[in-house]
Amino acid sequence: MRFSSLVEACSEAVSIRYNNKVYELQRQGHDVTVLSLGEAFFDLPLFPFDALPQEKIYHYSHSRGILELRQILARTYAQKYQVPVDPASELLVTAGSKAAIYMTFMTILDRDDEVLIPEPAWVSYPEQVKLCGARPIGVPYWIDTFRLEEFVTPRTRAIVINTPHNPTGRVYSAAELEYLLDLARRRDLWLLCDEAYSEFAADDSFVSLGRLDSRKQHSILFNSISKNHGISGWRIGYVIAAPEVINRILKINQHFITCPPTILCHYVARYYDRILAITRPQIRAVVEKRRRVLQHMDALGLSYLPGDATFYVFASIAPSALGSEAFCTRLLEERLVSAVPGIGYGASCDRFIRISVGTASMEKLRRGLETIKALITETAAAGRAHAA
Repeated sequence: MRFSSLVEACSEAVSIRYNNKVYELQRQGHDVTVLSLGEAFFDLPLFPFDALPQEKIYHYSHSRGILELRQILARTYAQKYQVPVDPASELLVTAGSKAAIYMTFMTILDRDDEVLIPEPAWVSYPEQVKLCGARPIGVPYWIDTFRLEEFVTPRTRAIVINTPHNPTGRVYSAAELEYLLDLARRRDLWLLCDEAYSEFAADDSFVSLGRLDSRKQHSILFNSISKNHGISGWRIGYVIAAPEVINRILKINQHFITCPPTILCHYVARYYDRILAITRPQIRAVVEKRRRVLQHMDALGLSYLPGDATFYVFASIAPSALGSEAFCTRLLEERLVSAVPGIGYGASCDRFIRISVGTASMEKLRRGLETIKALITETAAAGRAHAA
């Protein structure tokens, strides 16, 4: 049998693979301390479905997403982030922002084009680039944003950033965004900005890239209902770009998705503000919990890359002698604590693991962190003994 060389070169999403192991252990009756899930669990009511337009919810809807939802999302970007968006021509809703990002890569990339991806990078960016026949170029995590031009080549087509950032929690400054936009203008590049955690900034530090490029000449923005509304399983995301970009993504969306889930789009459109009114205080609580987690990590002597947003921490496992994959496997199989190996976020990140504080209680988080510290100490000692 022959298979696609593009698919064969693509790696499984490491975060999803570890969470699948968690689900299997939980089904076997094990009590797993889950520090690996890429979502926060919010207390959400279920609003009435019978208030939705019954004649529409069982059928296909507009392939751009229903207009009512696009208008609400455009209003949000205009009022909250000072980004003007035409809901008719500059916004497309699809089945999760992950699909929106992939379809955008398909729209702008040709075979052997290069995409700069600063590490640590969300696990799907490089694999989606590979699936387009292009080349992801990982930029090591210690390279400052203002040095990214050093990695631009004649084959470079785009740069991908994520702010607020998964997995570090850092927020790109306005100065960094201005530099990247200037670089994109000078070198004729696309700047893709994943803003899926826009509500999870600890203060007013988050600046949307679209605010600095209101005509969307070089910027393409992505956001999601998943994180900010706490309904990740519903798979609703969207892309904001110039009409000529959206019109091309639309062609792929029509052949690939047809339309986002109609009933869920009507639900979100009807209850959008009510859901956010419920999740926003819980978002603030989880960001505060992250701050307390960092205090406990400091007390334990666990180090991490800087950041103060989202519900993630990118923690160092040094001086463990293990790579991040072996470390996380032992952590889960022997200690029933799940975290995500840093190697999934780039070749430069094998000495880190991603910890999520969005689902576990503070008590479980403390115990999990203490377990991580103990395994680091144990495997560092084993490494020194083996070397001797």
